[in-house]
Parts: sequence; C-alpha cells; structure tokens
Amino acid sequence: MNNLPFQSATELTRAIREKQIGSAELLEIYIERYERLNPRLNAIVDTNFENARERARQADEVLVKGENWGPLHGLPMTIKDCIEVVGMHSTWESPLSD
Repeated sequence: MNNLPFQSATELTRAIREKQIGSAELLEIYIERYERLNPRLNAIVDTNFENARERARQADEVLVKGENWGPLHGLPMTIKDCIEVVGMHSTWESPLSD
C-alpha cells in the first residue's frame, strides 16, 4: 500500500480484514511517525503505546479466529485530549464538570 499513513479508515480496515497488513504492524508505522514528527508538531499530548500494542495484538489474534469487533476493528487511532479517557491526561475543563 503506497502512502499507508494517508489511506482512509475504510481502506485501512479493509486491508486489515483482508490480512494485507496486521493491526500491530500498522500501529508500529503510526508510532514511528509519531516519534519522528511529534517533537516538532506537539500535536499529541499523551500516549499509551503499551495498551495500544496489546489491543492491536488482540485484534490480530481474534481476526484469525473469525471474530470482528466492528467497522474500526484493529484500526489505530488518536483521541482528542479534550475527551476524557480513563488513565489518560485530559486538557478539557468546563465549569459544567464541577
């Protein structure tokens, strides 16, 4: 797949389902991009690569067994830091949250 990081979610999930690439392999491509580009961009404020690697490994394993977790099965993603996620830093603050 040419320009893999720029493929759409639809194209990437199809490639995962068709076993053209594994979730763990795709995740490592994005982690490498993060490590190379984020120091300059400072676009991602927090990471949890350990958990992401475990979930990607699980996604690959269950796909082999014929299981599917849904339309985004195995797709690496970032979550905006204003959305609260257990165990992750959030930069979101609102008077309504008090």
